[in-house]
Amino acid sequence: MDTVVVPRSVLSALRQASVAGTATVLIDRFRTTAREAVARPPAAYGEILAWLWQTDADAAVIHIADLMKQLREHHPLAHVVTPPVGFGELLDGVRECLPAGFAQADLLISYTRTSLGDFYGG
Repeated sequence: MDTVVVPRSVLSALRQASVAGTATVLIDRFRTTAREAVARPPAAYGEILAWLWQTDADAAVIHIADLMKQLREHHPLAHVVTPPVGFGELLDGVRECLPAGFAQADLLISYTRTSLGDFYGG
């Protein structure tokens, strides 16, 4: 993997864009197709999440929490998603969007469920 050094402010902006864009994709999918039991983010979100997990596990958990907040409250169309996206529904989708061969998927999901479960009904 090639490495690029970016300022922390740029990394923060990229993460915010990833979360907002992912929420838009998911909400549009919920509005236009039958809702499935899994809220599967796009593969690009999984790539970013896997990288975050490998560099800072807590940042990865926050990235998932930020997506959950967008899907439930902050996105302009969050209110049209009924019922609201469930925590388990999102975590199952996150597991599916991680890159093939990402060996720490179970640990990431378990750590996230433990870290955020009290907030989102883990």
